[in-house]
Amino acid sequence: MKLSDYVVSFLAGHGVRHVFQVIGGASVHMVNSLAEAKNIEYFCVQHEQAGAMAAEAYSRMTKKLGAAMATSGPGMTNLITGIACAFFDSTPVFYITGQVNTFESKQGRKVRQVGFQETDIAAIVAPITKFAKRVKDPKQIRYILEKAFVIATSGRPGPILIDIPLDIQQADIDPNRLLSFNPDQLRENVDSGAEIRKNVTKAMTLLSCARRPVIIAGGGVRYSDQIEIFEEFVDKLGIPVVATWSGIDVLHHDHPLYIGQIGVYGSRAANFTIQNSDCILSFGSRLDTRITGGKPQTFGRAAKKIVVDIDRAELYKNRGLTPDIGICADLRNVLPEFMAASTKSRMADRKNWIEQTQKWKIHYPAILPKWRKRKQKVDPYVFIEMLSYALGKNAITVTDCGANLSWTIQAFHVRRGQRLFSAMGNSPMAYALPAAIGASMACGKKEIICIIGDGGLQMNIQELETLVHYGIPVKIFILNNHSYGIIKQFQDVYFNGRYEATTPRSGYGVPDFIKIAKAYGLATATIKNHREMKQKIIHVLRQKRAVICDVLVPDDAKIIPKLEFGKPIEELSPELPRDEFLKNILI
Repeated sequence: MKLSDYVVSFLAGHGVRHVFQVIGGASVHMVNSLAEAKNIEYFCVQHEQAGAMAAEAYSRMTKKLGAAMATSGPGMTNLITGIACAFFDSTPVFYITGQVNTFESKQGRKVRQVGFQETDIAAIVAPITKFAKRVKDPKQIRYILEKAFVIATSGRPGPILIDIPLDIQQADIDPNRLLSFNPDQLRENVDSGAEIRKNVTKAMTLLSCARRPVIIAGGGVRYSDQIEIFEEFVDKLGIPVVATWSGIDVLHHDHPLYIGQIGVYGSRAANFTIQNSDCILSFGSRLDTRITGGKPQTFGRAAKKIVVDIDRAELYKNRGLTPDIGICADLRNVLPEFMAASTKSRMADRKNWIEQTQKWKIHYPAILPKWRKRKQKVDPYVFIEMLSYALGKNAITVTDCGANLSWTIQAFHVRRGQRLFSAMGNSPMAYALPAAIGASMACGKKEIICIIGDGGLQMNIQELETLVHYGIPVKIFILNNHSYGIIKQFQDVYFNGRYEATTPRSGYGVPDFIKIAKAYGLATATIKNHREMKQKIIHVLRQKRAVICDVLVPDDAKIIPKLEFGKPIEELSPELPRDEFLKNILI
């Protein structure tokens, strides 16, 4: 059996149905094997970075492996940004690269390169993969593939990369004589069942006595597929819930105990809830500085902290926020224990606390009334809210980075069954379009909503051809403020409004997206003001094909509220009057 055929068969056997790729001389054998295989096929993108990102989103949606492939040299290095997205967001993805023939490689010699386009990709991506390996012996292929799969999908998931030289791809192997990998060789450094039960009992003791508890919904709840039991647990205990960015779609926003998103770009209500709490239970969040603010020691300063994370290193980072109770385990093994323990616990009276969190939610909405009255152009918060309410109950929305990500997270109203995600850890420009393509293919060419900025779209704009070629019905909404808006806001605060490299006057330019879309053969729309907004949104969503909608946002649109560096997260800017602020501090 040809080795490249074996690799393709392995991928198909593990649920992979599409491999995103750009063909090259070092990957032709792999592509040919894909073409001849059943139940799996190659999918052509226009740039390897887009393929890497599409595969990451594909994995998110299928709960199976996404896969992407590239040729040697620049093909493989183009994968790197997408690989980083998968690594930082704990997404299991199989990346395969074609390498120069073994006899053309450096093989330890002190030279930079021997074969044409030879690049040690395994060494380059080692810090952003769970496993990266070049195949040096055809007889190793089964062992390496099986080991890679186990590593990618166990513990805290993540991407792996297998680099296969051309001569190895063509090798003839006997599958029945290949060495297999024993998963028992890998032992995850997690708590035992007994340790989990002991710490859950301690945690429930703290929770039962707490007067102002709060639960943090992190991305780990979604990644571990514990959405339903999480909501049952929240209902059982009656504790308010706040979300991280990665956990924004864990609990639907119609839930009476959902308060909002926390952190640097959080809601005032959610941040007041966290900062006034006396007990925090965090599920599946690494509690990074976008959540805690730049001074983690001020985060929930009066609260006991119970943190559940599958990565022990994340629990004890020694950066000013140390859990009172840390549980290192998969939420699949932890949440059932919490549910069981909750039936035996008697909770303190929290009626006043729940009422207070709801008052904050009502008093500090995401959208101020004056924003709705805008006459010219489109307020991004008002647009995002209206779009979210116009979407169907199972809609999938991918947003990009920077200001458009912040506006979306702050104003989007997630309903039960809807998905909202981005590459929250790496957060590169241009993720949303290829991710929308990957998500659509994972769901049988389902309609996907892509929210992206004018800057981000330009970095992967070539994938509009992919949409047209495959007939993928992605709806692209460009929040077009003709600038790098989030950086402009930074320049307002720290450089007195001196805009360098962020506006048309300082080097950044924006093309006519409607003309470009028409050149690709896409349907188009433009939203210029609030009067036509609802009608145009509905018109775009009713289309059966891909559409680009240019949403004209004011050049000076800002993220409001947001945290300035060095302040605790309850002190969002613009600052509240001091007497009003102090009335919201209960500790």
